[in-house]
Amino acid sequence: MSDTLLYVAIDFGTAYSGYCVKSNAPGKGSQFRDTEWGAEYGIRSCKTPTCIMFDSDGHFQCFGYAAMKKYTNKASLQGNEYFFSNFKMELYKNTDINRDSELTAFNGEKMAAMTVFAESLRYLKDHALLKIKNYSEAIQLQESDITWVLTVPAIWSNAAKEFMRKAAIQAGLVTESKPERLMLALEPEAASVYCKQLPTDGFVGGEEETMRLDQSSGTQYIVADCGAA
Repeated sequence: MSDTLLYVAIDFGTAYSGYCVKSNAPGKGSQFRDTEWGAEYGIRSCKTPTCIMFDSDGHFQCFGYAAMKKYTNKASLQGNEYFFSNFKMELYKNTDINRDSELTAFNGEKMAAMTVFAESLRYLKDHALLKIKNYSEAIQLQESDITWVLTVPAIWSNAAKEFMRKAAIQAGLVTESKPERLMLALEPEAASVYCKQLPTDGFVGGEEETMRLDQSSGTQYIVADCGAA
């Protein structure tokens, strides 16, 4: 979109999730920024585990490494918290997914799937907005200046993709009045677009400019998703 100052692309993965920010701010050129997770736990990763915890009343507590550490540290649990992990592909398994669908937490209790997905996206959104504020303190940004990109598996049904769109709206990424601020990107297509920007020699960027894959006519490559099953 021509009036977009920032693109925030969220990779909501089965096992791990993360995001990247692309700036189109005037005078700044095109800049990419990602973030590191887990520093407080002695970890440096470009993604955080896709797991989330709610308290016994169903209120959001934490996401990612914080949720994983809290769940694995039994001493810090009351015993009735809702912990969810590796729940993304439930949208693929459940062919009748809808707003009333439920997920089963590790404690055996159920919670609305929409709540689990929306609160996960809300956390990633808030984390990204805080990082953006730190990146660009001199630039006054409104949330309407941002276009969000959310990756989804190509094998998902239209119902599952629409579910994620509704979860993004509930999470506050966009409003129903401005749905054009959200783009759903198919994961293999997003990966392929990224690969096309890589150098043809070794596929690793260096200081010297080299020919990119999309500049090399006839070059073929394979994109393999080596994520968690």
